[in-house]
Parts: sequence; structure tokens; C-alpha cells
Amino acid sequence: MGFESNHAVSAENVWIVIPVHNRRTTTARCLKHLSELGVLLWAHVLVVDDGSSDGTRNMLEQDFPWVRVVAGNGQLWWSGAIRLGMETAIQSGAVCIVWLNDDTLPQSGALERLVNLSAERAGICGGIARTHAESFFYSGGVMRRRWPERLKSVPGIDADPLPQEWLHGNMVAIPAAVWSRIGLNESCWMKHTFADIEYTLRAHRAGLPVLLVPAAQAAAEYNDSASYWSWADPRLSWRDVLAGFRSPKVWWYLPGLVYFKLVTAGVAGAFDCVWLCVKALLLGIYKGIPIRRLTQNINQTNDMS
Repeated sequence: MGFESNHAVSAENVWIVIPVHNRRTTTARCLKHLSELGVLLWAHVLVVDDGSSDGTRNMLEQDFPWVRVVAGNGQLWWSGAIRLGMETAIQSGAVCIVWLNDDTLPQSGALERLVNLSAERAGICGGIARTHAESFFYSGGVMRRRWPERLKSVPGIDADPLPQEWLHGNMVAIPAAVWSRIGLNESCWMKHTFADIEYTLRAHRAGLPVLLVPAAQAAAEYNDSASYWSWADPRLSWRDVLAGFRSPKVWWYLPGLVYFKLVTAGVAGAFDCVWLCVKALLLGIYKGIPIRRLTQNINQTNDMS
């Protein structure tokens, strides 16, 4: 698929930004896949290696010399790596930037569709990343009761682009018209979770198109980790819940959560944060008290009998 020249998108000014940290095998698989797709014919690939200690940097230099590598300090997280990558690409003359996670493998033509449509509509265009869990896929959604709510079903591949309030950041094309209007993603407070949602929601609220493109699909790994678990999940102990307020990896990381709530919901968002802190304290007590453990032991005994 070629590029429409009237939108000024060419191989000289499209940059794919991939943030990585200590996932050498995953990163190599992604880059090999992009090479097989022929991405080098129409885009630059920039990897932001945020302080990997597993040999990622050497692997990139030896096996993928065509990749431009920018080094982080190990504290960038997703948001900081994406921002650094965008800044570098813009300084190099980027007119369109694609966010791509290294565990996301686009189908043939998916990236080109996103880039072309983002240039045509002067807005953000994201694809659908399916996982091995049939009930979970990365896409987009709306804000419901001041919280992001993702799509519940996968649109057909032939469906028209769907307007969204926000998009997941696994595979997203962003033209210069967007960052010229709303700037870059926030990376100081929101280091990981919510950063992609806040940025695309910001674009939507600024009146810019935010579109989910069903024809642009990819395969992605399902992140079944504490980053996305509910507090009610039995895999989370009360210590995990309380410790999460200091961990940028999880959704309830306090600085990121407060920032997201304040910028997206104002005063009501501040009340949400207070309630969440109270709820976490009560849940921590509930998960930690001896009678709770006794009840769990009784239930386990009954299940075995």
C-alpha cells in the first residue's frame, strides 16, 4: 500500500517509535516482523531502549543496524520512552509518528492504513490488537462515570473507522497536526498506565478526530498482570494493594492516578481519588485480618472434600 502524496506523508518523514526494556527476545521478534513486512521501504524505525540490562542494546546493534536507537536511563517507563522517541523523531523531521509496542505484531498493510488515514483526517488513528484471550483485545473506548471503558466486542474488519474518545497505545498513528495542537504525552506524573488514554482523550476533547480502524489489526500479548487486576482479585494481597500506590507499573500508582483524574474530571476526579484511597485502606484491612484468612482456609478445605 502506497502513500497519498497530497497528505505530504513519505518514507522520509514517517517514524515508528518502539519503547523497550529488558525484553530482548520480544523486541527482536517485533523488529524481524517489521522487516519482513517491508516497513523499511516507507518508514524509519526508532527504538527507545530504557536502560535494558539483558543485552538488548548489543542485539540491536548487531542484528538490526537499520534501527535508530535512543538510550534511556532506566526510569523512563512507557510514557517517558514514548515522549523521548517522539521528541527525537520530530527533531528529525517527522510528519507522522507511530506508537508501537514491541509485543504487538501488525498484520500486513495495517501500519500503512493507519498512517494514511491519520494524515487524511488530521487525527489519531489506532488499530485493533487481538490477544490469545478471546475476550480481551486492545482497541479504544469511551469515558464512563469518569473512568475509561473499553469496547466490549471486536468490530468486523470491513467496518468503517469508528470515532472513539480514547485509544490504547499499542499501535497508533499520530500526525503532526495533533502534536502541533495539543503537544506531547505527559510523562512526569503518568509514567505508564493511563498515559496513552489521557493523550488520545486530550486530542478528542480538543476536537481532533480519534478513530479506531478495524481494517488495521495486529496480534499482541495479553498482559495478565497486576497492572490491570481489580483490587478484588484474590491474587492481590493487601500488601500488594498498598504497595501499588508507589509502583508506576500498576493502574493505581498514586501520582499518575491523581493526575489523570484531575485533568480528565476536575473536582469530581479529586473526590474519586479520595474515595479510592479510603477504599484501598478498607480493602487492605479486609484482606489482612485473620478472620478473612480463616474463611479462605475453610473454603479451601470444603473444596477439597
